[in-house]
Amino acid sequence: MGSLLDISLRCLLVFYLLLPLSSPVGAASLEKAEDFELEGIGGGSVRLSALRGKVVILNFWATWCPECIEEMPALDGLYREFKDKGLIVLGISIDRKASTVADFLKKRPVSYPILLDSRGEVFVKRYTLVGIPVTFLIDREGYIVEKAIGKQDFLSEDYRSRVRSLLEGGKR
Repeated sequence: MGSLLDISLRCLLVFYLLLPLSSPVGAASLEKAEDFELEGIGGGSVRLSALRGKVVILNFWATWCPECIEEMPALDGLYREFKDKGLIVLGISIDRKASTVADFLKKRPVSYPILLDSRGEVFVKRYTLVGIPVTFLIDREGYIVEKAIGKQDFLSEDYRSRVRSLLEGGKR
């Protein structure tokens, strides 16, 4: 197991290698978000297709990723601000053990649901991701309107404006 610095440097390297793959809002080639069903840390399961009609943010993260941890409070703030207007945030942990994530969340709780993708069924096989954090913004019709690689400022006016526009029925 590497040191926290080694892990941070690896996450940063992956981020810079994948940066050209980021898609801005309004990208010409929109694709439907791949459907999946994952178990929640607190029980129950979530199927993405059941959330059609809502604006959804998928945030792939892990308990050992410093950038992921740093962006969680802002993502939680965004969720709390817009959840009553139809925003759904799903934190998808790629940690191996549910107990690791549950213990982490006891110390750093969030209001949005946390799902576990310990076998990489969604992260690798459906979304073909290789680094974290990665965040997808999905419109009400199930289209990915933004893929953001690396730490995001979810409370920036720019990001909040994009979410607000989608929630108000704005076009991709």
